[in-house]
Amino acid sequence: MDHTVLPVIHFQNTDQALRNAEIAFDAGCPGVFLISMDGEDELLGPAAKEVKGRWGGKLVGVNYLSLSAVTALRLNLTHGLDLTWTDNAGVHSTGLGTLAHLVADELKSAPEHTFFGACGFKGQRAEPDTAAAAVMAAGLCMLPTTSGSATGVAADLQKIRSIRAALGTGPLAVASGITPENVLDYAPYVSHFLVATGVSDDFYNFNFEKLAVLVGKLRTFSRAA
Repeated sequence: MDHTVLPVIHFQNTDQALRNAEIAFDAGCPGVFLISMDGEDELLGPAAKEVKGRWGGKLVGVNYLSLSAVTALRLNLTHGLDLTWTDNAGVHSTGLGTLAHLVADELKSAPEHTFFGACGFKGQRAEPDTAAAAVMAAGLCMLPTTSGSATGVAADLQKIRSIRAALGTGPLAVASGITPENVLDYAPYVSHFLVATGVSDDFYNFNFEKLAVLVGKLRTFSRAA
């Protein structure tokens, strides 16, 4: 299985975002996400465009916590970005919401854009069957994305195994609690790693060595598989 590591920049300002993007790319990551944990979503688009403008060959995306999934997707497409990630994609094992169908309709006209759709995600409605939700998300051309119970908390491995079994060989992302120490526990099951606190010096700044070690471990695992 190929692995993709996408560090998530906890945005403070554009200079800080550019600095951390450079760390991520120097460590061997193909792209980054930006997110504001401080309620400054209006600053993310311009900053993400600056990152993309400086590193045109890299993948850049935004998670807008204050916007609906379809609004965020449309904004990222307008800004010429490659990725969208949302904590609520309207996907639940009890049924697909209108939001999920709106996102799917947008993605039909943007097949090159990757949409990370949350399933069994922290801070959202309780999900009794994350594996079923992940299959539903994949059916709408989303990349199923799950998490642990909170920021910095690793996802339950049994949950990850059950999602992998349901998805077959399809991609699966995890978005919390991944560190250089535990990444190999998830490597057999997860294709995309959205990392932040586990590879950082503090809440806002990546640690190059931690990130490089994590990327290196995944590369070694892939070569040996």
